[in-house]
Amino acid sequence: MGTVRQMITHEVLTNAIKNRLEVSQDVAQDLAFRVLNYFGFSDEIIDNVLDHDDRRTFYFLQDMQILTTHWEEALLPSGRIWRVFYWDLNTERILQYAASPSEDSRMEAGLYETLPEDVWSRSAA
Repeated sequence: MGTVRQMITHEVLTNAIKNRLEVSQDVAQDLAFRVLNYFGFSDEIIDNVLDHDDRRTFYFLQDMQILTTHWEEALLPSGRIWRVFYWDLNTERILQYAASPSEDSRMEAGLYETLPEDVWSRSAA
């Protein structure tokens, strides 16, 4: 039998988006719903199904490491190469981002907020 892969649910993707993008629960839920409407029960979709706005969103999510891409090439009878592009859910990263942020990462993120304001001003030497 093959390996069992973790299915990305709406709740898991919502938590990953919320934690990674630092957005509200409502925004994360809407974005997760929008993404999963394309993927359904699959972890891969063909790029051709996306409209322009959603493709831009997918590129943003790729930058955030929530989605990845790959392509296949086919040789046409005319001799030209045809590329078919695909989007993939980055399951490993999504599960990682969906987990509650650790105490260490919260402390690290708050490091700059603890510095006094005069640290941020430049002075002529």
